[in-house]
Amino acid sequence: MAFETLHVVATLGSILTWIIVFRKISPAFFGSRFKAYGELSVERKILVDDYFMAGLHAAITAILSWYAYTCTELPADGVWFNSPVVRFISAVYLGYIMADVVILLQNPQLATKAFIAHHVTSLFTAYIGASYPAMPYYANISYMMEISNPTVNLRTILKELGYGTSNYYVWNGAAMLVTFFFSRVLLTAIATFNLFKVMWFHNAFHQLPFQVSLCYIFGCGLFNVLNYYWFSKICKGFVKHVWGKKPQ
Repeated sequence: MAFETLHVVATLGSILTWIIVFRKISPAFFGSRFKAYGELSVERKILVDDYFMAGLHAAITAILSWYAYTCTELPADGVWFNSPVVRFISAVYLGYIMADVVILLQNPQLATKAFIAHHVTSLFTAYIGASYPAMPYYANISYMMEISNPTVNLRTILKELGYGTSNYYVWNGAAMLVTFFFSRVLLTAIATFNLFKVMWFHNAFHQLPFQVSLCYIFGCGLFNVLNYYWFSKICKGFVKHVWGKKPQ
């Protein structure tokens, strides 16, 4: 299988859209509404713009993926199963990651090791998700995880704009903890269990092209490690906030 014309258009359109959001829409939005944004250094403005782009993308991706999950057929044991909606979301997601890679290359201060690993893997998994009518349930799960990202990104934005001690920051932190646990710990644990069942009981999985099976096995392993690592940091921050000291 390969990209269809729709997926090429969706990917290119996504790249252009998110570059415009980063370079034009975010600076215009924050520059006209927040005095603190204008007082930030160039590097901190770039950080805010990148997190705004990521948060907006996450909100749109989450809506589309949860629609696919609740309103379309996505069987957990559907090895060879075509989901046009999930393949479209994958193409859009691929475009976003490509746009963000360009931004990270131009602004290396944004590129942590965890984000580099995340983006490299995401490029591969999104391409597979858009190209092959296979395992759409698991591809969609990775996009459903994006429901936690708006709060994650808003946390940094609030801090940069001087709201790090406000009630907005506290309530956003609580929402981040809940949504992250639900979408990136509980939901992915269920999906990982289902993936093991498919691998064990369905011969069709072992007939997938190597790159497709690798995508879901390796992607599941890496994203689980990253999710649990990030969740542990969120929990440490929560404990520090509640008890007023960093846990040992």
